[in-house]
Amino acid sequence: MARKQRLALLGATGSIGTSALSVIDIHHDRFELVSVAAKSSWEKVAAIVRRYGLKKAVMWDEEAAEKLRAATGIEVLSGTDGLVAMTTDPDVDVVLNGLVGAIGCLPTLRAIEAGKKVALANKESLVMSGEVVWKALAAHPEAALLPVDSEHSAIFQCIGSRPAEEIETIQLTASGGPFRELPASEFASITPARALKHPTWNMGTKVTIDSSTLMNKGLEVIEAHFLFRASYDDIRVVVHPQSIVHSMVQFRDGSLMAQLAAPDMRLPILYALSHPDRWPFPMERADLAKIGTMTFFAPDVERFPCLRVAFEAGRRGGTAPALMNAANEIAVPAFLSGKIPFTGIPALIEGVLSRATVVDDPTIGQILEADALGRRLASEAVESGAVAK
Repeated sequence: MARKQRLALLGATGSIGTSALSVIDIHHDRFELVSVAAKSSWEKVAAIVRRYGLKKAVMWDEEAAEKLRAATGIEVLSGTDGLVAMTTDPDVDVVLNGLVGAIGCLPTLRAIEAGKKVALANKESLVMSGEVVWKALAAHPEAALLPVDSEHSAIFQCIGSRPAEEIETIQLTASGGPFRELPASEFASITPARALKHPTWNMGTKVTIDSSTLMNKGLEVIEAHFLFRASYDDIRVVVHPQSIVHSMVQFRDGSLMAQLAAPDMRLPILYALSHPDRWPFPMERADLAKIGTMTFFAPDVERFPCLRVAFEAGRRGGTAPALMNAANEIAVPAFLSGKIPFTGIPALIEGVLSRATVVDDPTIGQILEADALGRRLASEAVESGAVAK
């Protein structure tokens, strides 16, 4: 038996983290959990620390870090510095980044620079700084980046070792969220409670709202562009409500390859950690005879403008995706707190993109500055009431 992979888990208390811990438990002979990170749920982290006998943890919030130190007596770091220290730790072989939002960007980059294998569920790492990440991968060939999002894992599995010139299109599937059949005239009255009821996936609050606006799919489009070096003209989005086909690749000979499975995030997590092998796993199998019918149709970018905005920001490049993501990270909590309507989310994002100057070929410092600018402009618009209710 090979030495256990030593794993650092970022976002340990979220949906990705919970699924990852399930994978670790089932394959406990292959993994050693070294450290965990979370935003502020220190009591949940304390339970994980005790369960796995951990000696290191990171809390994004310093107050939560102090409480965790007092409760466990272990080494607890905080903030971005703590996350970076965790992902560059010499005792760590694999970093599973399940953080949500821009805070996951710098830890991913520093982990690559430290030569780590990174299992990436944090979309923002590539949305904000895709080119910077690829330059880091080129400079550190001992590092690896493996996708954890179910859609990108599916594409990764379909492509395998095939050369890029054989790929014609990448086709990302989307559930369509809870409002795929709702008339546009009713969008302004959508409540947070309705938006949080996803029809197929159990995800965190932020990702669930992003799914309801299709911004989640827009982020995945940009992520796919960088992961697979695909032109935006060659990336398609296909709405597939059953969430059984996780994504597809069209090859130049006309063959269309798809990866199918029951909707369970543990599978792409397992594959990212086990690649290039496939390990046994006790999860529900997709029974096509029982499923019976699967449907597919094109997304409606008129009703879901966030998808259009993401394509536009991706094509613009530079710091445009970082600005877009920053505005969205302000828009979602503003909607959840009743400060803006559901339709105000894309309006706020487009307003920020129209006001901010985009920097081409940015450094990581300029990307983080754009993130801060996007947040400031979006917050000012929310607080001033500039986004119509």
